[in-house]
Amino acid sequence: MKLFVALLAVGLPALVAAHSWIVCTDYLENNGWYWDQAKCRGWPRAATFYNLRFGTFGTHNNYTWRLDNHPEERALCKVSRNDDRRYSEETPMAAYYLGQEVVLTHPANNHVAESKCRGRTAMDWENLMFVVDGDEDPCCIDSTKLIQIMDMGASPYGPNIDLVITTTYPKPGFQNAPKFCEDEANAMGTYNFTIPMDMKPGRHTFVWKWIRSPRVSPFTTCWEADVFATKAERDAHYAATGQTTVDLWDFYQINTIVDGEIMDPLDPVDQIISG
Repeated sequence: MKLFVALLAVGLPALVAAHSWIVCTDYLENNGWYWDQAKCRGWPRAATFYNLRFGTFGTHNNYTWRLDNHPEERALCKVSRNDDRRYSEETPMAAYYLGQEVVLTHPANNHVAESKCRGRTAMDWENLMFVVDGDEDPCCIDSTKLIQIMDMGASPYGPNIDLVITTTYPKPGFQNAPKFCEDEANAMGTYNFTIPMDMKPGRHTFVWKWIRSPRVSPFTTCWEADVFATKAERDAHYAATGQTTVDLWDFYQINTIVDGEIMDPLDPVDQIISG
């Protein structure tokens, strides 16, 4: 019995750590290496309460939300919708425009197939973005109110995959965390999705869904965003609230990387935001 308990204790951290959530709902850097809260313009619901902005990335007061095996018995979102109370000056709601490419950030939480430090078998099964039809939260992950707007792909994994593939970034899907080996629990991963051109302007609820394995239930994060018809309208909204109006940049386009090292590093925050 003591041996069984000891083995359970050893295995438990890996099980507990295999979760994640969206930290930023409008991040300025696609495929970035390190989290920087100054690059975040929009946040999920109750981000202030869970200290998503100023807390250590990946350890935000247990923000993770996992559905159980009977989705109708547990709410889809971590907290219910209440726009006046779920956002603050420190963690404001995002603003998008039709056709915008939006970057999301999330902690890796040990779940990346990385040959240099972890192995090749960490699964990545499904990564979907939804918008909610209506102003009320959907009951569950299979609700007809959820309209899928993008499949963000899945990262390659498996015992027979080429070692080079697991160490090549950027990747599709959840495991796009280039600095995973430096901090397997808290390394930043990024997704990107596009706001559909046929979406009706106005305030919408968005839902991220990740399934790391078909044997486990989905993880989800919910947030609201004001969607504008044009970038000019979105820019006017952000300018009025003291936010930058620049579009995102891609880390791999703005930096020259040789053997995993940045050559002639730039500071895009200073150069682009101030420009």
